[in-house]
Amino acid sequence: MAMDGLSLAAAVAEARALVGGRIDKIQQPDKDELVLAVRSGGENYRLLLCASPEHCRLQLTGVKRENPIEAPAFCMLLRKRLSGGRILSIDQPNLDRSVYISIEVQNDLGDMVPYTLCAEIMGKYSNIILISEKGIIMDAIKRVGVGMSNVRTILPGLEYVAPPSQEKADPMQADSADFYDVISGSMRPDKALSARFFGLAPSVAAKLLDSVTKGRGWEELTEEERQNAASEFCKFYRELDEGSFNAAMIIDHEGEPEGVLPFIPYGCEYREMESIGEALDSFYAETDIIQRMCRQGAGIRKTLQNNIERCKKKLAMQDEAISSEGDIEKLRLYGELLTANAYALQQGSSEAAVYNYYMDPPEPIVIPLDSRLSPNDNAQKYYKKYQKAKAARDMAAEQREKTLEELEYLEGQLDNLDKCTGDSELRELSDELVNEGYIKRPKGKVQRLPASKPMCFVSSDGIEIYVGKNNRQNDMLTLKLAGPRDIWMHTKEIPGSHVIIKAENPPKQTLYEGALLAAYYSKGRGGENIPVDYTEKRYVKKPSGAKPGMVIYTTNRTAYVTPDPAEVKAIRQKA
Repeated sequence: MAMDGLSLAAAVAEARALVGGRIDKIQQPDKDELVLAVRSGGENYRLLLCASPEHCRLQLTGVKRENPIEAPAFCMLLRKRLSGGRILSIDQPNLDRSVYISIEVQNDLGDMVPYTLCAEIMGKYSNIILISEKGIIMDAIKRVGVGMSNVRTILPGLEYVAPPSQEKADPMQADSADFYDVISGSMRPDKALSARFFGLAPSVAAKLLDSVTKGRGWEELTEEERQNAASEFCKFYRELDEGSFNAAMIIDHEGEPEGVLPFIPYGCEYREMESIGEALDSFYAETDIIQRMCRQGAGIRKTLQNNIERCKKKLAMQDEAISSEGDIEKLRLYGELLTANAYALQQGSSEAAVYNYYMDPPEPIVIPLDSRLSPNDNAQKYYKKYQKAKAARDMAAEQREKTLEELEYLEGQLDNLDKCTGDSELRELSDELVNEGYIKRPKGKVQRLPASKPMCFVSSDGIEIYVGKNNRQNDMLTLKLAGPRDIWMHTKEIPGSHVIIKAENPPKQTLYEGALLAAYYSKGRGGENIPVDYTEKRYVKKPSGAKPGMVIYTTNRTAYVTPDPAEVKAIRQKA
């Protein structure tokens, strides 16, 4: 969901509670995100500025974000220039998608100096820029060089130039007559509103029009109703400017968030929220994590994929070596036939025409020879080739088991990477790959993070079900948390999570829900009739020297389930 000017205006109206407040902390949790911790009116606030192409926005947030060990250069500059500064104003000119935060701060000489922190919320062109009191760019979260854009260059030392403006009007300055004229003069009022006024995407304009007219077409309204509707538009923008609006999150037929609006929509499912900031936090709760984990785990993913590809190539070579049984036996046959017919063969021949007495009746066969060697030496040469090929085949069969085990481990780690929702889980996975020799050990100090926690669900029968998200969690659940008679679950021959049902002889519904979770949090997710093995934990053992997360089990049964996201969502997850 791209944040349009209307939703941005609602977020700015809420953020004006920070005016007069002081900036306590400045953090940059991600490469295109800033968080300003502000103390204002006796309250603590967090203002999020995000220049991500997909999730660009400005909002008050209640979500605490983890920070990197070393702050990026842009964050260090902001801390130097803006820490302790007082926010003078937060403005959104013309309801366009640029927000200017004016901050007054004391410089090294003791003078009060005004700076401007500009947030341009424009999709892939989004940026966060620090501007001096003279209008000079001090730095930006995304530097834009000459070769990157022929419209605007954003580099330190250049004069700040606002983004090119569209020929539209500020709806905050419009009266009811302006709205009436725009809507009445068009066959498509929603498109006309979007084309005439700043901050209105066509889809949002349509929803706003439906909200005002209660879903009735403009042509269906009487003249008096049209005048009232135009007045409602004018009233809505006045209230938006004052911060007295309703925040709503649109949800689809599956209950998933679809968008955020600063008004109550008409004719669609929605959930009313306390504030636009809360609505945006809820909307981006999952997508922000996924995007962040994708970026931070990109190197790990590439390493895993490269090693998986290597294992597959090794497996193909080993299968080829194992399948060459006929060629290997032919070498032994040539050696035996040459030995049996050595008396009849002449020195210096390039081939030997003999009878294969293993066939009934015997069949003629031609054996290639090295003319430099005697018949007996040629026979010995074939015997040596046979022994070497046989040893290679036996070695390939032995190594194939190890390759399959390694491949299963790597695919399991790739599946675990998709389950990571926090820095601790990502670090644990990375540390394990370091210990296993797939990643080089990082140099220098490494920030210590708290141990991650597995997911915990509550079944329909009120029984706790634990689901591991990485191998450390899997081992902890199986070897430490689970009691001897608790139920252990795992997808059959498919990489996935260890699942523990904390109960002896749980009801069938709880068993089904546990199997559903095991299938959903596995590589088989999205398939049908996924086999899930389950047994009591006392029958699960970890062999000596086994890789993290690897166990063996006996006395198991198998359930077949089709993981349905709606059913999984219905199983309550504990906070």
